[in-house]
Amino acid sequence: MHDEKTIKNAIKAAGKADGKTFSDAELNKYVQQFKGFSNGGSALSLITKLLQSGVTMGQVDEIMKKMGTK
Repeated sequence: MHDEKTIKNAIKAAGKADGKTFSDAELNKYVQQFKGFSNGGSALSLITKLLQSGVTMGQVDEIMKKMGTK
């Protein structure tokens, strides 16, 4: 499993590419959801929340690639 810093950096980079900035609370929430997804949890929940925050599906794909989950 990838460490939290790596996941946060990937999410920050995806948001930054679209002009979005996430708070520490948002990043922590997304990291926990990503960990749940990586451990067999619901990917739909994480993807939905990221898309609602302005991250594009292409950026979600890039995060997943960077994390080695796709």
